[in-house]
Amino acid sequence: MKTRYAAFFVAMGFAGCASGTAYDQFLDAAPGETGGSDAGSNTPPSGDAGVEPDGNTTAAPTDAPPAQPGTQLLLTEVVLAPSNAEFIEIANPTNATVNLGTYYLSDSGNYFKTPTGVLGLATSDFVVKFPANASIPAGGVITVSMDTAANFQTVYGAAPTYALAAMAPIATSGTPSLTNEGEIIVLFEWDGASDLVRDVDMLLAGVPTASNGIVDKSGVAIDGPDANTTTTAYKSDAKTILAQSAAPAANKSTKRIGPEATYETHSGSGNGLDGDDETSENTAMTWDTAFTAPTPGTVPATLH
Repeated sequence: MKTRYAAFFVAMGFAGCASGTAYDQFLDAAPGETGGSDAGSNTPPSGDAGVEPDGNTTAAPTDAPPAQPGTQLLLTEVVLAPSNAEFIEIANPTNATVNLGTYYLSDSGNYFKTPTGVLGLATSDFVVKFPANASIPAGGVITVSMDTAANFQTVYGAAPTYALAAMAPIATSGTPSLTNEGEIIVLFEWDGASDLVRDVDMLLAGVPTASNGIVDKSGVAIDGPDANTTTTAYKSDAKTILAQSAAPAANKSTKRIGPEATYETHSGSGNGLDGDDETSENTAMTWDTAFTAPTPGTVPATLH
């Protein structure tokens, strides 16, 4: 079990680890490139614009970000052990490029406290932000190695899109890594000013302990770094997402076997990008527990 203690908050620039393979295409798109009703767009709503620390243009600070309709990014594969083989894979099943300039990745249930700068992370937990120029093309996929790019390449024969070890953290507690027995994995979006973050996708990989699992943010009120002191409360989470029945063994992965589709609440009243409730996904229907050999960088056939 991980020991909790206060995390430090650092606002810094990020450096992705582009590979010398086809993964390079994911880094070549211009910052802010979007299309259609893309949920990952950095295009600000109407109002006075500002500039984030990473240089992206954002809308004037608001207490709660507006919902953005459209299909969104999905977590698609996770390896929990050994340390040099750990990675998280993310796919873009949409027909438009998704700019990752306001996207974050975390293995802490306290990720939703990011706007406060005080998260209280467990040992080896992390919150990282993608580089300002990062993007995923339509139908594309990226991998994030928990270890160095060199160690990842030794294991898998190709470089990851990003290596966590080469990214400056937003918040960490010790050396970032995934817990072998189980861990919450969260992809979320935050504009850097609003009171609340927005869930993009979530998985309880393996069998997390209480300290490594989901934290109920229902009704939790937060005042982010915007200009006012008014708090905004998160909407109610269903919290029906379940941990898996077992954890992948070393050098095995759990893989997404289907889209969220009818296996998640899409009422428009949740904490997700377009009002989805990412804590309601029936992952027993959308993720496997066969735990086969990892296939980093391969878009699941069910998302084609």
